[in-house]
Amino acid sequence: MKKHLYFYRILLSIPLIALLFFSFSSGAPNAGVTGSPGDGFDCTACHTGADTFTAYNLALNIQTNIPSGGYTLGQTYTITVSQTYSGAIEHGFQITAENSVASKVGTFVITDALHTQVQNSGAFVTHTKAGNDIASWSFNWVAPSIDSGVITFYVASIAGNPNSSGGTTTTNSQMTKATLTVGGVLAVNNNQLLNFSMYPNPSDGQVTLQLPSDVNQAQVDIFDYLGKTRIKKSVNASNSTIDISNLNKGIYFMRIQTDSKIGTKKLIVR
Repeated sequence: MKKHLYFYRILLSIPLIALLFFSFSSGAPNAGVTGSPGDGFDCTACHTGADTFTAYNLALNIQTNIPSGGYTLGQTYTITVSQTYSGAIEHGFQITAENSVASKVGTFVITDALHTQVQNSGAFVTHTKAGNDIASWSFNWVAPSIDSGVITFYVASIAGNPNSSGGTTTTNSQMTKATLTVGGVLAVNNNQLLNFSMYPNPSDGQVTLQLPSDVNQAQVDIFDYLGKTRIKKSVNASNSTIDISNLNKGIYFMRIQTDSKIGTKKLIVR
């Protein structure tokens, strides 16, 4: 009799275990709602009017140890997405990374399985149901194994309160979005790193490159903060000045590449 009772208890516990599992594994129901160029959708796909609702004074911050000038191929980096808000008790987010042609780059890896989860084989990270109760989420991102140029992280985040029936909120929610852009490949190894300098920086008209003595010719690409190529030019030792007078004020990334080496630096246009 005791054996049968124990067996029945196990059977009765299975639905409860399954319920707990799915309650922790739920979160943003779909991938592709970061508002990135490649996604085209954001939280308003489910949270109507969240882009115009302002009751919670929601703001978003992205922190990372990825150097702003670029990333090392295959390197694992830490990213933290945090909200500041007032009056909301439910929170969520989704993040992705894309290059200048809106292709997904790198792989997200979770470090907190209770509050975060990956989607689409690591192309996205989003919150879990338990993650609704916090407003700061940390995870890792593994840089691509090949040079993918300038990379931009896109985050859409939501804050709100349960609706009158006790379910999760789909109305009276506030959404905000943020981006973080890093330059192309910072380093692969010392043999493949192109060391160069440029002056003046900041600049408002022209910038001149100083290339290593063994570099006869190189390809220069200047990207904006969205990863769009704004200037592309071939340079050499006798022709290494670039006209940037048509660029708006702001931060750009200059990538110089030869047949065997590559280097990236931040360029400030004033």
